[in-house]
This record gives sequence, structure tokens and C-alpha cells, in this order.
Amino acid sequence: MITIITERELPADLMSLWVKAQQAVQTRNYKYGVSILKTIIKRAPGFLEGRKALRACEVKATPDAGRRSSLFGGMRITTRKNPEETLVLIEDELEKDPYSVTANETLYTAAEAVGFHDLAAFALETICQGQPNAKKHLHLLANHYIKYEQYAEAAEAYRKVLAIDHTDPIAMRGEKDCSARASMRQGNWEGKGDFRTKMKNSGATAALESQDKMGLTGAELEARLAQLSEQYAADNTNLQVVRDIAACYEQMEDFANAYSFYAYAYQLGGSTDVSINDKAMEMHEKAMQAELDYYEQVLAADPNNEEARAALAARKKEIAEAVVADARARVEANPTDAQLQFKFGQALFEAEQYTEAIPALQRARTNPNLRIKAMLMLGKCYHAKKMVDMAIRQLEEANGELNVMDDTKKELHYMIGTLYDESGNKEKALENFKVIYEVDYGYKDVATRVESAYN
Repeated sequence: MITIITERELPADLMSLWVKAQQAVQTRNYKYGVSILKTIIKRAPGFLEGRKALRACEVKATPDAGRRSSLFGGMRITTRKNPEETLVLIEDELEKDPYSVTANETLYTAAEAVGFHDLAAFALETICQGQPNAKKHLHLLANHYIKYEQYAEAAEAYRKVLAIDHTDPIAMRGEKDCSARASMRQGNWEGKGDFRTKMKNSGATAALESQDKMGLTGAELEARLAQLSEQYAADNTNLQVVRDIAACYEQMEDFANAYSFYAYAYQLGGSTDVSINDKAMEMHEKAMQAELDYYEQVLAADPNNEEARAALAARKKEIAEAVVADARARVEANPTDAQLQFKFGQALFEAEQYTEAIPALQRARTNPNLRIKAMLMLGKCYHAKKMVDMAIRQLEEANGELNVMDDTKKELHYMIGTLYDESGNKEKALENFKVIYEVDYGYKDVATRVESAYN
């Protein structure tokens, strides 16, 4: 097992070598410094400060660092059997190219395997230093810091992502969240103690408890959130405080943080309060939708921005898959809940998984309150699968159960008309469009469709 040591913990013989290495750096004799520092690291692989000095010397001694075509020179190193040995062996490869992505990724894996988390972070930092557009590794670095609650460092990593791509929604949200968490720590909000004793006076406590949570201005919400954060730091298992923080974030339209706190509130409540879980899912969906809205705004301003278009498509796919996974988990936990079945079917439809959506929607159709919506979605699934006759039959059945010409009935008539039109039955198509035309002239393109039939 690796022993992590500091300069003061170096044995006497290694300390003398460390002094020589520092002298070599001062005289810019970097290659000599590398040879001494490698000797130290091989005997004390847990000496992070020495490893950092070694890497700096290697960069100075290797003019083409990061530009080598062969990263490992035929040598293969694995961390699976002996990560401690890897921490030593990998330095021979890093001497050839200190910015090597593959070598540093190997170092990261080995360091994590032995619990040397600061060295793992250093490996990712080195990649980011050597790669001018290392978005992927900056995200990995931020996640690493978050994992070990180093929020200030995570925020800085996200800021570097934004310097590369100011439109990155994950970095935008992550930087804000991690900065807030770092501020909480800096203000010692995570310390122990009774929150009430930390208030300036009992009047402030009473004001906080009686404050109306609704209709607050942005500044008032920020102030309330700061007060609640102190309460949370004093006792992070207080369910009401966690819910109030979630509500504050919701009103501030910071849906990502609102989701986090509602989800935590659900856990604190023993995962039994369905209303809190529903709220968490609502915030999750809004947070994801906000990302899509952002990309769509970018495209609206610059339709030729292919990078934004590709990012939007990729994020839509990721979100659809995430929503399906969540809906699936909720259905599996409560398979008799028709509402969950409908949401599952809807999520599958949005993810273009039409075949799997059909049985979920058929189960939801048995619920009288969901029947029409489920049948409408089923019709869309059949249409997507090019089963036009079944789609028409499903939609006409749903239409027959509605007596009032509301928006749902209009949509049903429009879909039925469109399907008949696609299948070549112009008379039936026109018949459905006319029903809408008679009550809502401006509905979609109904007026054009109907009037063109008379020309």
C-alpha cells in the first residue's frame, strides 16, 4: 500500500536528494533534476510534491511535450494487478512525454485504485495543462473534485471549460453550484452547532420563520437562501429546511439545484412522500429543458452554428434516455400505477422507442382519467410505426368518447384527417378538417386545407 508523505516526512537520505533536485531546478539543469526526482519517486511514490517537481522538470526538458505520436513506445502498463507498481513504472513513460494523455490516464486510474486522490487529480490537471481544448478531461477533473468535496477546485475546472466553450450548460450550472458550495464552506456553514445560537438575535430568527416564502424578489430570495443555508449547515437532516431550500431554488429558476434538494428531501422522508418525488422529477425535467432551450436560442441567433446543432441533438438524446431510465425505475417500483405507466409510455415515445411504448400506454388506457391521452399517444406510436390503419382506428375510438369540441378533440380530428390524407382518402380527410374549420378557423393549417378543396 502506498504511504502518502510530505517533504518533512522524507527519510534523511531522500531529503539530501530532494535538496540536490531543488538546486538542479534553480540552476535550470532540468535533465539532472529529472534523474534525481525519479530516484526519489521510485523509493517514495507517495511523495506528491516531488512528483509535481518531477513533472515540471520533464516539461522543461522535453520541448515537444504533448506532441509525440507514440505515447507508450510499445510498452504496455496495466493497473489491474498491481497499481502500486504502476505508480512507479509509469514515470518512465511520462519522462518521454509528461503530457501524454494515455500515460496520465493510467496514472489517474492507478492513483485512484490505491486511494491517492490528490495524485489522481494531478494526473488530470497535467492532461489539461498540455491539451489546449481538454473539455473532456476538465469535466472529469471537476467530477473528481466534486467526488471528494473540493468544490472551489471543481468550480475552477468548470471555469476553464467555459473559457473553451462558454455555451457548455453542464459547466455553467456546475460552476455556479460548486462556487456556492465553496462559499458555504468558507463561511463555516458546515460546522456543528445550533443554528439559533448563530443568529444575531431572536428577532432575526422569528423573522426568518415567519417570512412569506412566495412572491419574494430576487434579492429577498438570495437572502432567504443564505439564512436557510445556515440552518442546513447546522442540521442537514432537517426535512423542512431542505424542502424550503428546494423551494427557494425553484422560485429562482435554478432547477438543477432545486432537483438536488427535492431529491434529498425525498430520501430524508424515507422515500414515501410521492408529492416530493414528483416535485423532484418536475425540477429535473425543467433543468434538462432549460439546457435544450439554451441551445435552441443559440441556433435561433445563429442558424449556421453546426456545433450548437450537434450539441442540441446529442443532449436531446441523452435527456430522452435519462427520462426513460427514470420512468422505467418508477414503473418497476409501482407497476400498478397507471399514471406512471402513462409517463413511461410518453417517455419511450419521446425517445422514439415506439414498440416498447405501446404496452405501457395500453396499460395506462385502462385508467378512465388517462384513457383519452393514452389513446392519443398510442395513435402516434402506431403512426410512427407506419401502422396507419391501426392509428386511425385508435384515434377514432378516442374521438368518439369525447362530446365537447375542446383542444383534445380538435387534435384528434386533425390527426385523423392527416392520416386519411396520407393514406389517399381525401374525402375522409376533408370531413375531419371541416369539423375543426367550423369552430376554429385559425387552427393550424385547417383553413388552407379546407378552402383549397373548393378551388
